[in-house]
Amino acid sequence: MKHIYALIAALIVGSASFAQLPDGSIAPDFTATDINGVEHNLYSYLDSGYQVILDFSATWCGPCWSYHTSGVFSDLNATYGPTGSNDIRIIKLESDDSTTADDLNGTGTATQGDWVTGTTYNIIDNAADIFDAYSNTYYPTIYTVCPSRILTESGQASVADHAAIFSANDCAAASLPNDAALLNYTGGTTACPGEPVNLSVDMMNLGLDNLSAATIEVSAGGSSILSYDWSGDLETYDIENVDLGTATFDADTNFDITITSADDNSDNNGSNGAVILAADATSLIHVEIMVDNWPQEIGWSITDDMGNVVEEVATGSIGGAEGDVFEWWVSVPATGCYAFNISDSYGDGINGAAWGSIDGYCTVKSYNDDIVYISTIWDYDGSYWYEEETAGMSVS
Repeated sequence: MKHIYALIAALIVGSASFAQLPDGSIAPDFTATDINGVEHNLYSYLDSGYQVILDFSATWCGPCWSYHTSGVFSDLNATYGPTGSNDIRIIKLESDDSTTADDLNGTGTATQGDWVTGTTYNIIDNAADIFDAYSNTYYPTIYTVCPSRILTESGQASVADHAAIFSANDCAAASLPNDAALLNYTGGTTACPGEPVNLSVDMMNLGLDNLSAATIEVSAGGSSILSYDWSGDLETYDIENVDLGTATFDADTNFDITITSADDNSDNNGSNGAVILAADATSLIHVEIMVDNWPQEIGWSITDDMGNVVEEVATGSIGGAEGDVFEWWVSVPATGCYAFNISDSYGDGINGAAWGSIDGYCTVKSYNDDIVYISTIWDYDGSYWYEEETAGMSVS
């Protein structure tokens, strides 16, 4: 369990086994009642044009208390909240359901002080379910959510820095009639040479009018790869995953995705993606993993080009202690395009040094029948975080 301070600013919550929502994610909706009996719905606030700051914290959390008593939220609420310019709403979510109302009021045994007296913004207690829905892993976690539902982890920022986030043009409420926006690339990221790859992207309607058509082009180095004419019916802030079609690649390729049809705001018309070609491999695959202190978070699989699982080690099935090495030999059944997939349920890879453990590693290599090394498919040294990674292999 990971119970340490991150940078001195955040307390890690060991019971949460999810990866943090990255900036640009869509904030999950919630409805909850505050300590005064008032019901709050996130999307209702966003649909009304408000930017919403969510403060996930716990009564016993020292960094949370320090930030609370700094007065940043009180100042923000006074200037930009209901009694100020009325641009934002701030919601504090006490997210440890084992704490009590006494703790919230400063008289319990698991508290840093009185969180209620003098607080001018809304407080929701027993918000662990919302904390989990946001895949949070530490206190405090502070997000700014734009009317588009897109969130940014604004953190323990100053008043000015918070204001810069929610006042930015890309956090404004919809104001133009026709404004399609591209979000994240969601298509394939690995391919064997000459094999088709499905390309797709999330598109949001940031316009006031329903979006009924858009032309989306994929290009690399100034040359068009494909163009797709989308049609449908997207209401304001709705998102659709657009299947653009397939393309083949003969080399690792970074590409741009652009809305080329006319609309009222070209600033949000672009996204990008990449396809990495699979490594050449033989049918005998060796997987070796050295674990950090949390081996139970690791899982991996080898799948064919139809997504069928050839071999799998499920999350939770690896035991042992930090520094232990595990290895597997896998024979894939036929030539073709395969993928090695590895996941970490916490979202930090095997980067144990970040938590006072050691960095693990994972190598995936191919060998011939005489156990002579042929090629490296994936080589990870534990130096960075991941939730999921995929490496292609072209078996011949």
